[in-house]
Amino acid sequence: MKLQLAYDLGTYQGLIEFIDQIDEQIDIIEIGTPLILREGISKLERVKNKFPEKTIFADLKIMDAGKLEAEIGFQAGADIVSVLGLASSKTVSGAKKSATKFGGKIMIDMINHHDPANQWFEYKQMGMDFVCLHTAHDDAVSGVDSFENYKIFHQIHDGNNLSLAGGVNPEMIFKIKSCQPEILVVGSYITASNNPRKALREIRRIMNEITL
Repeated sequence: MKLQLAYDLGTYQGLIEFIDQIDEQIDIIEIGTPLILREGISKLERVKNKFPEKTIFADLKIMDAGKLEAEIGFQAGADIVSVLGLASSKTVSGAKKSATKFGGKIMIDMINHHDPANQWFEYKQMGMDFVCLHTAHDDAVSGVDSFENYKIFHQIHDGNNLSLAGGVNPEMIFKIKSCQPEILVVGSYITASNNPRKALREIRRIMNEITL
């Protein structure tokens, strides 16, 4: 499994300083939607320049104008951008055209999608790179458990190209021992911790422990 750190709050400079403090085994740096909304996309290049060896994911949550909006993300330095699974196939196709042009990749975010497993059949055939089963923040903090839906998806598609996001913590990681994704997205468990380095080490320890 790869570890993706989701950084939603603060600033780009704050993100850079945060990664400098804790970076040990982070594979993917996620520029979260709130951060992009607050500071824009153009400063993303600073993160890419600072950490050229890391994969940079821009959580744009594209719903329309796929080709244009994905192009904006890739031009800013993103390696991966997200497109909502609820977007039309034309929007998704347009985003993929930009990904091909810039050598980037597309993450289909299935947040609030009623049938992600069937939808992924279509988008996988269209050449999309990754799919994210994403429990919405508002649901996660309310205690919504989407693990059963995740297991069903995994049984159909396995864990290849699969990302799991939303409320991920040590307890959840133990639950996915038999149905592991390719990418595990962790946000506030690390970023909101009083000891982020310790939290990151705990996540990595458990990931290594359960890796098949």
